[in-house]
Amino acid sequence: MNRLLQASKRTLVLATALTGVIALGSTAAVAVPKAQVLRDTNGDNHTGRCCSTWDQSVRVNEPTKPVPIVVTWSADYQTEVPFLVGLRLNGGPCAFYGSSALPASSPADGTFASKTFEWVIMPGDFGLVSGSNVIRLCGGGVFADTDSIVIGFSTLTARVGK
Repeated sequence: MNRLLQASKRTLVLATALTGVIALGSTAAVAVPKAQVLRDTNGDNHTGRCCSTWDQSVRVNEPTKPVPIVVTWSADYQTEVPFLVGLRLNGGPCAFYGSSALPASSPADGTFASKTFEWVIMPGDFGLVSGSNVIRLCGGGVFADTDSIVIGFSTLTARVGK
């Protein structure tokens, strides 16, 4: 009985240690360099029709042979009209590398709606180069120059493929 108890304790210690090593390894695998992450807690207002350049940007260093970049933007927002959101790569045109529509959402109680986009910039897409690349948010209203949106808390992240 005593041997069984000791074997169980060893197995438990080994399993706990293995779990810790796996957890540390997975955290390191998803770490993103500081230049590739932007957290905006100030909130922004944007007025106008699509597509104007917004202030949020991240910088990504591509290897000699460019690889895909996964860009994620998550934001809380309020708007009475639909808006489009895209990316401007290295000063190029506002482009949509995936979904782009922010539906109207302006609750009477003053709360914000939340939306997350995940875009993929592929090698060969306009403006992607080896070395330094700047990815900037762009967007605007769908209907009029007076379309307006309030962005609350938001994050912009770019991850380079392997």
